[in-house]
Amino acid sequence: MTALIFMSSLVPANAMTGGTEGDRPWMNTELSAEERTELLIDAMTMEQKIQQIAISRFNENDTGETVVIKKGGTSKYQNGEFAPQGTLPGCEWQDTGRQIQGIDELGIPTIRMTNGGTGVKGGSCGNDPEATGLPSSLSMAATFNSELNYEAGRILGEETRAFAHHVLLGPGMNLVRHPYNGRNYEYFSEDPYLTGIMASEQVKGIQDQGVQAQLKHLAGNEQETERWTMGVQVPSQAMNELYMLPFEMVVKDANPASVMCSFPDVNGTYACDSSELLQDALRRNWGFEGYVMSDRRAIHDTVAAIKAGMNVELDWAPQYYTQEKIQDALDSGQVTEDDIDNLLRPRYIKMIEFGHMDEPYDKFMPEIVDPMLNGASARKMAEEGSVLLKNEDGFLPLNGEPKSIALIGLEWFASEAKMSPRSVRDNNENVNTPYTVTPQQGLENVIKELGYDTKVTYNNGRDPEAAAKLAAESDVVLLMVGDNPHETADRDTLGFPAIDLDKHPDRKNLVEQEPLIDAVMEANAENTVVVLKTSGTVLMPWLDDVPAVLQAWFPGMEDGNAVANLLYGKVNPSGKLPMTFGATEREAAFATEEQYPGTRQDTGKVGGPGPYGNGSDQLIAKYTEGLEMGYRWYEANNMKPVFPFGYGLSYTTFEYDKLKVKKIQDKGSVSGIDVSFTITNTGDVAGKEAAQVYLTLPDEAGQPTKRLVNFEKVYLEIGESERVTVRINHDDSNHPFSYFVPEEPDNLANWADGEWKTAKGKYRVHVGGSSADTPLETDVPLNFKLSKDDTIGNTNGNNNSNNEDENEGNIKGNKDDNKDNNKGNKDEKKDNNKGNKDDNKGNKDEKKDNNKGNNKGNNKGNNKGDNQWQSQWRYQLRYQLQSQWRYQWKNQLKNQWQYQQLGQRQWQYQQLGQRQWQYQQQGQHQWQR
Repeated sequence: MTALIFMSSLVPANAMTGGTEGDRPWMNTELSAEERTELLIDAMTMEQKIQQIAISRFNENDTGETVVIKKGGTSKYQNGEFAPQGTLPGCEWQDTGRQIQGIDELGIPTIRMTNGGTGVKGGSCGNDPEATGLPSSLSMAATFNSELNYEAGRILGEETRAFAHHVLLGPGMNLVRHPYNGRNYEYFSEDPYLTGIMASEQVKGIQDQGVQAQLKHLAGNEQETERWTMGVQVPSQAMNELYMLPFEMVVKDANPASVMCSFPDVNGTYACDSSELLQDALRRNWGFEGYVMSDRRAIHDTVAAIKAGMNVELDWAPQYYTQEKIQDALDSGQVTEDDIDNLLRPRYIKMIEFGHMDEPYDKFMPEIVDPMLNGASARKMAEEGSVLLKNEDGFLPLNGEPKSIALIGLEWFASEAKMSPRSVRDNNENVNTPYTVTPQQGLENVIKELGYDTKVTYNNGRDPEAAAKLAAESDVVLLMVGDNPHETADRDTLGFPAIDLDKHPDRKNLVEQEPLIDAVMEANAENTVVVLKTSGTVLMPWLDDVPAVLQAWFPGMEDGNAVANLLYGKVNPSGKLPMTFGATEREAAFATEEQYPGTRQDTGKVGGPGPYGNGSDQLIAKYTEGLEMGYRWYEANNMKPVFPFGYGLSYTTFEYDKLKVKKIQDKGSVSGIDVSFTITNTGDVAGKEAAQVYLTLPDEAGQPTKRLVNFEKVYLEIGESERVTVRINHDDSNHPFSYFVPEEPDNLANWADGEWKTAKGKYRVHVGGSSADTPLETDVPLNFKLSKDDTIGNTNGNNNSNNEDENEGNIKGNKDDNKDNNKGNKDEKKDNNKGNKDDNKGNKDEKKDNNKGNNKGNNKGNNKGDNQWQSQWRYQLRYQLQSQWRYQWKNQLKNQWQYQQLGQRQWQYQQLGQRQWQYQQQGQHQWQR
């Protein structure tokens, strides 16, 4: 009763609470999202339906000025004349088009979308908001901190809402298969589990603010070279166990509203036209209930895209989802009205669930954002994400002894806060931040705070000889160098490229970095700390000559404070590498040209650079390494990288001890394992350690090496020990104990067909500080077996839950294991079931109405070829059942309006916690804190 009374106070003024509003019964908020959606779709004309499945480009400006675009050339469809509509006062004209225009008479609002990842920029409005400049996604993954990634999502969602936008295009979740990818800074890691965990937390943080997250780019988008026309050939097992797995994890664990399909031709079919990708994998295998939007110019066939369930076309103007093309397809019988309805249905359901159908986003709300609070969070992220790669003889942290510091490096890296690029050309421009902190400002802030008498002198490195002279005269040299990746192109070197410091797009002012590095090393290498501000792996031939190296990635707007705090020990480094740093320009998954960037093949499809190619044969990248990608390749081939995945130093030391593995039983059946171990801070500085748990599957699984299955970041005072327990469940979304068996291993076109199998036998558990350093290891025999009722059974003859096996591994020493683990006021959140975290941050109920599944697209598998008759039969049967159900259900609604009998209370209980924020945010920003 209390919940229902409270709910009545949350209903927006423009939404109905019962009955009908004239001829708009779908505005009745007492109905479920599914019910409202069916009523709305039934009331729409075909013209309205087609308009709603493509991005619109229109002028929301209220200034009264018409905008005329004349791009000309081959992009005539980008031209147009746009009169102001004033739907969002203060929203200036944005040429790119990131909105779906609403239909006022139906109560459908305009939906605005903005780019995300490292800050809110590039939305439906040309006047970007003031937004927090977060560190790059690689830095966020390097934190190995789930809570910080949730906080990043919260900031992104909050600032998107303040910008009056409904959808955030992010996070990016492609894997770092190789270091050349021009957009690696937008992605999390080379490991699918780490990527899936961090992305899930960001999605939860975004969506808890009432903003829809859009995962990107599904799938195979691991390079930018010829991204619009190129293709990838990925073995089925690698496709499912590596590149699709993080998306599967987020779909299952975070319930994202939407997904963006990618550019590449994936195993023979372009991603946005692929039923294998968007129906079989995404919807059938994972149970995805949201909608799919294309990347810009990523559709290649109208009918194929519709049949695949590609819900919204993104472009400057629709190219394939046009009124003419879709009407032709309808007239010819290639698609049906039901197909079009299936494209609308999931998006409207999500709009209603998020409150976007009922609460207009009709004004900017900067007052809900606390820029200083968000800036403090950004600083903490940059600090925990930075990785100390080398610290010979304790050269760091710095103290008051040095009287002179030479700060050397090009402007981007040493005199400005280094931001993640947000452009198709390399620059250091990101979001419109409230402030930035430069490296010199950060150093001087810390030096003053600590009371030291140290002078910092900056040299921009344009004259290597002058820089070397300053280095030779200084007690300490801080050399800050980096790279210049950007969208649409890959890196052309793993060294340090020349940087174009001219902001004019048509002029170049290239400044070399390699001669600068050489000059500084020759002058004073023994006292030089190198601070890397890169998008990933770089080659460091001078590594042995310098005492310390700090990988700071792209730290964002708090760059100066974060890096200075780490260099002076105000913060103890705790980041761990989310990618392996190799030793050469060609190794691992990028060893050959065939693997990256690919070789040209006559596939019958247009290849070459640009959105429409140049008539060349198609560039095809073959993932011939299979599962041997990232750290898996180095371990499988017994190759030692420069720095392994998961590696990172601290100003203290940690010891791992007393490993125990306990089988978890549920009603007599084995359901997983608890891995327990002790971590002790054996140094003389308090610090954090990101402990990693890996698993080697039995030989039957055919895995090249161990895989990351869990991690826990622990803070320890000097001499303190903590007992850590992490749980690994068989049914976790990352399939920790399982491997994928393709139905047709040699048929890449059917890569989604197959099953996850769990081997019976000896599993090895590894625990340590990196993929290459796992001092605790033990074997545990496991036998997961599905019983007739689809529960995981136990065939080892022991069904007594009190008799679980405990296996002590290669344990260091015989230290007392009875230390008190209730140290201080630490939060006992040691359930550590990270793969199955409670998704109720915002009190969302993920157990949505089972009828949602009945509203999914009904044409799955229609484009799969002659060998897919079984799938078609299943889909046809399901379609008949769904159609019959919908027909009876809609008639009952229309003729009887018996809302109480159709789950009218369901919406209230499901949406109470989920959308509570929407009606509290107006003037109640304190609630969010």
